[in-house]
Amino acid sequence: MPVEFYLLVLPFCVIPVCLVSIDYYNKMTALKRKSSNIVEFDKFLKLKEAGDAIDKDIAELIDIEKIVA
Repeated sequence: MPVEFYLLVLPFCVIPVCLVSIDYYNKMTALKRKSSNIVEFDKFLKLKEAGDAIDKDIAELIDIEKIVA
């Protein structure tokens, strides 16, 4: 009887825990991916201003100093 009990009960205890863990991991990675796609515009422009000649011309046209955060 104990062997049958373990064979029947153990999968029903282990599988839900694994599924919940996988779901949590999936949600956390999706949230991390979503938050890493956000680009701060001011920081992007300042990096572009320090770039090549074309980036400097674009930064001058936009005139970073007049942008109010």
